[in-house]
Amino acid sequence: MVEVHFAHGYLLHSFMSTHTNHRTDEYGGSFENRIKYPMDVLKTVIDEVNGEVPVQIRVSVDEYVDDGMKFEEVKTVCHVAKEMGVASISLSAGCYDAVEYAIQPMFIPQGFIIPFAKELKAEIDIPVIVASRLNDAHLIENIVENDEADIVAIGRGLIADPLLIDKIKAHDYDNIRYCIACNQGCIDRVLGGMPAHCMVNPVAGEELTCKLKGKSDKKVVIIGAGPAGMEAAITAAQRGMKVTVYEKGELGGKFKALSTPPEKDTFMMFDRYLVSQMKKYNIEVINKEVKADDEFDADTIILATGSKQIVPPIQGINQEFVLQAEDVLENQKELKGNVVVIGGGLVGTETCKYLGNQGAHVTLVEMKDNIADGIGATFIGHMFAKLAEYQVDVKTSETVKEIKNHEVVLSNTTVPCDYVVIAAGYKSRNELAEELSKKYDVKVVGDASSPRRILDATAEAYNVVNEL
Repeated sequence: MVEVHFAHGYLLHSFMSTHTNHRTDEYGGSFENRIKYPMDVLKTVIDEVNGEVPVQIRVSVDEYVDDGMKFEEVKTVCHVAKEMGVASISLSAGCYDAVEYAIQPMFIPQGFIIPFAKELKAEIDIPVIVASRLNDAHLIENIVENDEADIVAIGRGLIADPLLIDKIKAHDYDNIRYCIACNQGCIDRVLGGMPAHCMVNPVAGEELTCKLKGKSDKKVVIIGAGPAGMEAAITAAQRGMKVTVYEKGELGGKFKALSTPPEKDTFMMFDRYLVSQMKKYNIEVINKEVKADDEFDADTIILATGSKQIVPPIQGINQEFVLQAEDVLENQKELKGNVVVIGGGLVGTETCKYLGNQGAHVTLVEMKDNIADGIGATFIGHMFAKLAEYQVDVKTSETVKEIKNHEVVLSNTTVPCDYVVIAAGYKSRNELAEELSKKYDVKVVGDASSPRRILDATAEAYNVVNEL
């Protein structure tokens, strides 16, 4: 199979689109002129292979920029290509200036290209291939069963679970490790010049060096059942170890807080997978807060107690109208009126989205000269668009001097408020490590070691247990 790309930001695609083609010669201007060079290339490829291998084109159904290609023009391209002899048409979306539609994060709806595929399939008699955020087994099955496309193409879903197709065929739905479209391990890393990894699959990108080791009869106690703790428990159970998990609250750790802001609910897909695997391996969970003098029957203790929010030393921070962001998100509190959010990182900006969506008037205060550090390329534009939509008043290079009675005193101004929400970062919760290490072999993983993303926590938990 030879594939000719008319999608995203490739050279051939840039010729077809008025968004990128500003030429005034025979290859610019009218639609017929703009598709001339791509079709010449396609014809050359078809002539060169001379029927020995099939030729397929890949094309964006919509560039999702105002002056870009729309579906009516794309359909014409597909018909012309079909008449020239292409064997199939693979559909994508977006362009480099709308990259969120090309490599869809979780705020883009699942299967959003399916209606385009169905419409094209109804009027063209060669196979139509559909892709883009197809991370649900039943959705995938229904596409072909409902004659909405001929073939389903999956990319990131196979990074998350290489056995996805086998599991769908076997109707083994509960054991599918779905891509949650976080883009943290794959596209964000690739765009940063690093190899692809995966939040939900700690072996992705490291298959040759991180294979699951052989069976072990070790006894492992895991303290904490957030993402790192559950990944550690599942990995230990897969190796045959005797596993006991201690968790003072519900399974999941920070998943609830992470999934509360608008458009972040697919984080819970990973939570559900981990919980289902805990049940599959009959992992014992004891609902108890561990103390340093507790006794354990264990060869190794994995400390996965996570992190807690930093409470900065601000005068007036202990007043009842001052809340922690995690408490607001985890308990889904509704805050109306004027709300000041202190801290403009990932948690702070997501909290602004959550509050703005509720109708609050939000002021975001950040001491640095920028906000949203560490947010990936496919999310960052959408984040700023949402902050603008909710009319969040962003104040950078501002230091909080004091929180008075319903007003926040900054270095350059004073902001009246009904509530203050603190999102000033995290520090590890690992107080048990020193005392437990006197009697046990203790490994500290995830945020308990250093506050980071779930991507890092799950990989670290897997690797630590795999080396036992």
